[in-house]
Formats: sequence, structure tokens, C-alpha cells
Amino acid sequence: MQDTVRVAEFAGRIAEGMDVCDVAGEKIGKVARLHRRTGAAGEDSVVEVKTGFLGLGSHLYVPIGEVQDMTSECVFLRVAKEVAEGWREPPAGLEAAR
Repeated sequence: MQDTVRVAEFAGRIAEGMDVCDVAGEKIGKVARLHRRTGAAGEDSVVEVKTGFLGLGSHLYVPIGEVQDMTSECVFLRVAKEVAEGWREPPAGLEAAR
């Protein structure tokens, strides 16, 4: 229950342009947008992250449950950069959560 509340709080505070860092504090990229994913298992959110210089790299699709902490300027993940780089394919059923 506590994780569900925390995830909802994070989803409400994540904004386009925020930095995204891995568990060690290494910058991965910036938030491009927040998506909702709907499906048989219910609804959850996915953070789309622009990577590379000036956001010209690939995009990552990070499940909101992998967010460990936040500040007003940065989203911190609970995984290493190498793990996050595995989320290059957009999950099925994405909608922009605007």
C-alpha cells in the first residue's frame, strides 16, 4: 500500500525537463514526458527519458515503480544506468498523461 501511494505521489510531481539519475547519481537523461499504460493488469505510469547530448540519443521508457526518490530538479531511479538502458522499447498501450 505504501509503495502505491509513493508511486502516485511521484507521478504527480514528475515534470518534463527534469534530470533523471541512476541509483549512483549518474545522470541518464531528462524527462521527455509521463505516459499512462493501460491494460489487463490495470493502469500504471511510464517515464519517457531523452538520453544523449541535447536529448539527441535514444529514448528510455522507465516504469514509475523504478523511481526511488525525487528532488525538485531530479528523478532518482533505484537501478543502475546499465539496467535503465534496457528499457528502450515503448511498452504497449502508452498514452500521454497530460
